[in-house]
Amino acid sequence: TRGEIAHLVIDSTGLKVFGEGEWKVKKHGKERRRIWRKLHLAVDSNTHEIICADLSLNNVTDSEAFPGLIRQTHRKIRAASADGAYDTRLCHDELRRKKISALIPPRKGAGY
Repeated sequence: TRGEIAHLVIDSTGLKVFGEGEWKVKKHGKERRRIWRKLHLAVDSNTHEIICADLSLNNVTDSEAFPGLIRQTHRKIRAASADGAYDTRLCHDELRRKKISALIPPRKGAGY
């Protein structure tokens, strides 16, 4: 779909990745360390279409992945909402640069 996006919703989730030989762990009962990844998604709230996605290592924070996620789309976005993990200067600067209205609640203890 083309055109302006009225409201973009952004969040991430953790994914457990089964490595090679994972079936051996289940079969033989050996405890092995599993690999985690983070899937960052941006979804159009009106059409429920995934606008952009990014897969990162588990040590990448939501706010660190945010600018790359926003830069993936070249469509006009009116507003973007996300949870308090995105209430950082980095995220707000990127939204301001792209002229997107921020709908992000302040983090606990945030100073203004």
